[in-house]
Amino acid sequence: MNTAIILVAVAAAVGVGLVVFGMVSSRQASSPEISVRASYRTLADVREQLRRRFEPTGTPAWIASEQRTSRLQRDLVSADLELRPYEFRIIQAGIALLLAIIGVLRFGIGPEFVVLAVIGYVLPALYLRNRRGHRLRQFDAGLPRAMELIANSMKAGQSVAQSLSAVTDNAGPPVSDEFALARREIELGASIDSALNNMVKRIGSSDLRLMVMVITIQRSVGGDLPAILVTLADTMRQREEMRSEIMAATAQSRATALIITLLPIVAALLLYFIVRDYFRPMLVNPLGWAMLILAGFLLFVGNLIIRRLTAIA
Repeated sequence: MNTAIILVAVAAAVGVGLVVFGMVSSRQASSPEISVRASYRTLADVREQLRRRFEPTGTPAWIASEQRTSRLQRDLVSADLELRPYEFRIIQAGIALLLAIIGVLRFGIGPEFVVLAVIGYVLPALYLRNRRGHRLRQFDAGLPRAMELIANSMKAGQSVAQSLSAVTDNAGPPVSDEFALARREIELGASIDSALNNMVKRIGSSDLRLMVMVITIQRSVGGDLPAILVTLADTMRQREEMRSEIMAATAQSRATALIITLLPIVAALLLYFIVRDYFRPMLVNPLGWAMLILAGFLLFVGNLIIRRLTAIA
């Protein structure tokens, strides 16, 4: 019976793997040799990329209403992952199934393979979160330079739409990629406000939202936009320097919180897998379960307090 279950699980894992491999292969075969975000060589390429993301009504998918756009879809767009939500769910299910099979083969039918399956399902979500956060930090770090490039271009007599080319040509990714997409949207007939707001929706950066707000207000009431952008860029740099100083000052506290949290968890896992009989009373005795629950609650409260103390507004 156990052999049949294992064979069925292996067959299912192989099937999911083939599906994921087929999606990735077809996506690579239909894409240029270079990245999609960097392949805006011709207007036809841009139309094709925008066509894939536009709804039949002409509204970009990433700025649809909350009822029509899922949180996962917005996170995938913000992380620059060319995956649909259901494709990401298939990858999660495939990794969860793979780790569950490893758990069954190693420990048999028990709570271990369930824990491994949950870990496999959570790992892609953690990767997506980390990738999105890393890309957002890169964008925020390069945004002040982009604002200065726009200001210098406007001082040279160019319009806001024309100054986006300076950012595309001189800034690094992901700033250049997102501004290139905004510039192409304008070339295809979108307004400047619409293109910039779409970029805010894709990235989710509060600094970019502030920059777009400044540009929108200036276009409505007038003003010295280059000077405002330069001042705003300097303010963002100073704020980032202050944030870095605070992070350095609180690094020890945050590291202590991480070590104190992981130490009992790692020790419990090692005891469970290496000397299982020694740790078994903690899992079979009601008093052991009560102690584990209390320890987990205290760890959560301690982490919450440390995060509050080291939080940066």
